Amino acid sequence: MFKTGQKVVCINDDFEPWVFDLYRSLPKKDKVYTVRSIGMGRSNPKFSVNDDAEIKLTEAEFDIMILLKELLNPDDPHSSVKQELGFRSERFAPLQEDSVEEEEHELVGVGAGEKEWEPQPAGR
Repeated sequence: MFKTGQKVVCINDDFEPWVFDLYRSLPKKDKVYTVRSIGMGRSNPKFSVNDDAEIKLTEAEFDIMILLKELLNPDDPHSSVKQELGFRSERFAPLQEDSVEEEEHELVGVGAGEKEWEPQPAGR
């Protein structure tokens, strides 16, 4: 499970064609994001078109949805509750950050251990 403020990486950016009509911003595979909010939402919706050519949501599954700090989207037009369109949590994995010991590397090269060069006063 994710928590607010956690860094995550997108592992699935394969979206159905209808998603591109509703969302303004979509995550990209292998890109890192920050969880802004976690909540319940709908996924895998099924739609129908009535005689007036209106698209109606007929069914959907409930899922854990996340909102990302880096991406903002409009509210779900098929919901009576004002709720921003989010993303299924399965599309993301926690970012595996290296431990401090692994991140600390000493660079050693030519002149290692020598004193830094300092300009000498004129006249010497």
